[in-house]
Amino acid sequence: MKILYLITKSNFGGAQRYVYDLATEAKKRGHDVVVGSGGNGPLVKKLAEAGVRTVAIAELERDLNPLNDFKVFLKLLDLFVAESPDVIHLNSSKMGGLGALAARIWNAWGWIFKFLNKGGHPAHIIFTGHGWAFNEERSDIERFAIGCAHWVTIALAHHTIAVSRKTRDEVGVLPFVWHKLTVIHNGTGPVTTLPREQALDLILGDKKDALLFTKPIVVGTLAELHKNKGLSYAIDGIAQLKKQIDAPVSFFIVGEGEERGALETQIAKLGLTDSVFLAGQKENGASLLPAFDIFLLPSITEAFPYAILEAGKVGLPVVATAVGGIPEVIDDMESGILIQSRNPGEVARALSYLVKNPERRKALGEAVAARIRDRFNLETMVNETLALYEKA
Repeated sequence: MKILYLITKSNFGGAQRYVYDLATEAKKRGHDVVVGSGGNGPLVKKLAEAGVRTVAIAELERDLNPLNDFKVFLKLLDLFVAESPDVIHLNSSKMGGLGALAARIWNAWGWIFKFLNKGGHPAHIIFTGHGWAFNEERSDIERFAIGCAHWVTIALAHHTIAVSRKTRDEVGVLPFVWHKLTVIHNGTGPVTTLPREQALDLILGDKKDALLFTKPIVVGTLAELHKNKGLSYAIDGIAQLKKQIDAPVSFFIVGEGEERGALETQIAKLGLTDSVFLAGQKENGASLLPAFDIFLLPSITEAFPYAILEAGKVGLPVVATAVGGIPEVIDDMESGILIQSRNPGEVARALSYLVKNPERRKALGEAVAARIRDRFNLETMVNETLALYEKA
């Protein structure tokens, strides 16, 4: 098959990781693969290294801009003409909406030419919902408008992949779309990691000796510094934890984003500058997971995060909020600990339990590793997605 993957941004978050995995695996299996995205970020670089052809769409950006969006729409039509794909796989809200509309127009011409025996080539339109923007902190009017936009995108696509059952159910109530929704969980392949000391060196740099002087239990996370990730609640939870236990604990946050200033202010106000560390963006963050003793994901909203799959795969005990598809990976107190979102007290209680019970840390880490290996592996995700492509 000729497969065209399209995504709004070319950074390397969860949606981009998904596109990278599918594109590279599809290429390995002999399919002709092209990826179109806005900009020339890390996704483009990684795809080039893997031998996957990419197309940059310069005007494509996340924010609404009617003039630029119309230019993108026209460029998508040109791209469909140039590539003549069998499958158009759309990712992210902006690309989903623009791409689905352009693909339907392209298909209309294709069916006309096919009817006239002039070689029309309609494409199979797939959209993946990596989470719904109406779950974010917005006004009711904004949430309603976003819900309508998602509904139109799903209606225009032939099939929509929901990355978790929760993600499917959140839009399954919309009219006339249930039959188009298919759950295909994200999956992860082998996670290449660094030795603990080397990972700590890369995270902490010249601050390593000072921060690790007391040999603390290291709680860590891989997360964009965004309000959706709930990091302010985690920091408040660490402050409570340090008042409840005598054992030294440090919290390392690997990632970058718009909330850095606010988080730095919060850390200083709580007197946590010697134990909570914003490490910034690191190349291949998953390779640094051995630096942590416990993995914490305090998100307010998620669909089906790769971070938990990667942390669990390397055997880290996981504490995570029971939002989105996370409970489909973590069984509370069996393969991790689930907590309420926006609740620093629960963060403190869960971490306190794991700090005081090292044998439970080991058991929960082993349990989640086995669960992810068996149920959420990359091969299964790719097989199910390629099978969906072949459905007319």
